[in-house]
Amino acid sequence: MRIPLYLLIPLFIIGGGLYAIPYQISLSSMNLMSAVCGVFLFAMVFSLPGAWIQRGHFVPGRKSIAGVVAVALFGIAANYALSRSLETSSATLFIVIARTEIVMAMILGWLFLKEKVTVRLWIGVMVVMIGVTLMKSEGLSIPLDALIPVVWAFACAFFFALIQIVSKAVIHLIDPQVLNLSRLVIASTLLLGVEEIRNELSGLSYSQWSMLALAAFFGPFLGRVTYTYSLKYMTISKAMLLGMLSPVLTIVVEYHLYGILISPSEMGGSLLIILGIVWSFLPTLLNKFS
Repeated sequence: MRIPLYLLIPLFIIGGGLYAIPYQISLSSMNLMSAVCGVFLFAMVFSLPGAWIQRGHFVPGRKSIAGVVAVALFGIAANYALSRSLETSSATLFIVIARTEIVMAMILGWLFLKEKVTVRLWIGVMVVMIGVTLMKSEGLSIPLDALIPVVWAFACAFFFALIQIVSKAVIHLIDPQVLNLSRLVIASTLLLGVEEIRNELSGLSYSQWSMLALAAFFGPFLGRVTYTYSLKYMTISKAMLLGMLSPVLTIVVEYHLYGILISPSEMGGSLLIILGIVWSFLPTLLNKFS
């Protein structure tokens, strides 16, 4: 199934931006890994119709099956590392470090997939990373005993970067919707094998399940599927760079929903993120309109 890139890009940006809001609400009242499992279960349901329709677009083999299993396991590992990092460090510190995922994915994509990364793109990424740091600078602190949580945060970024590499490597063998459903089935099954997760999920209220459903729709379903489709037509570095607009969208939506004022650092960081992305894609934009 071919979806125009001009539709895929805004969809995965919107998915990533809106996913963060209900997910943050969920994490305020439950364990992170339980929330992950709940989100995966809903995303699995949302993914089922599309995966069924595209079930013929799957080339069985060791590479495709290994790819699905790897994406599922790396997803669990990334979220586990996230939970361990947040146990003893601030969410702000984690967010800044976790954004190094884009740098790791660019390097891994160049090493294993031979994806070309231009100097212009590197400059754009550096500007975006400065913007992310500035956006979160008000709550950013690095305590002296932060070594272990920092290592976990980098591990989380690394596992998420591996997901991009493996997804790109098998995207010609398996439709993104089939890949998404398959990895969610594997991951959910493994997570439900943990008694603590099962017990917490069984005691959730309707409102808690509703937040998990919203997060699942925008994140592991809409955002993930459209992002993976985009990898068919563009490099990992370009897709991830565009995805950095999602946190900008999040703070704008939070302002309109809850009246949370956008601080000067958030505004300045957002402008730098947009500037870095525009700089990276400027030649393409000029060619389009010339």
